[in-house]
Amino acid sequence: MELWRLPNILVVQLKRFEFKNVLRRDKLETLVNFSLDGLDMGAHCGHPSSNYNQPHDDFVDDSVPAMYDLFAVVNHYGRMGFGHYTAFVRNWDEQEISPDWRLFDDSMVCDVGQGDSVVSSAAYVLFYLILSSSNLELEECIASVPQRSGNYPWLPLC
Repeated sequence: MELWRLPNILVVQLKRFEFKNVLRRDKLETLVNFSLDGLDMGAHCGHPSSNYNQPHDDFVDDSVPAMYDLFAVVNHYGRMGFGHYTAFVRNWDEQEISPDWRLFDDSMVCDVGQGDSVVSSAAYVLFYLILSSSNLELEECIASVPQRSGNYPWLPLC
């Protein structure tokens, strides 16, 4: 895979449903061991001078920030026709991503600590934030996200 430009927020959807036939689709429960911190996409970043007719010795462009930290995971429990969604999320701003995770489950928000329970076979969509404090686009992206004060006062804590 060759990527010419990396997004500020990388969204990865895991294949969780398998088509068997017209009447049957099965949920895949395979555990995918994904990175919580330091996902390095550098090996997949294209160098502007590389092309398909030349060897790819200089393919990686080291000037492109390519490290990501996970900041949210959407989980799916159940089968294809019905199920339940939850989310693990951690706070982030211009300076850092918090090491502490919260579980959002309907009207409940629970602190779950450092993320021991985040990687599971229920993970369905992963959200990564690029690590680059000098990236103006990132600062604009963060500024566009509505900010709320307090600990989500409309939701009860566990």
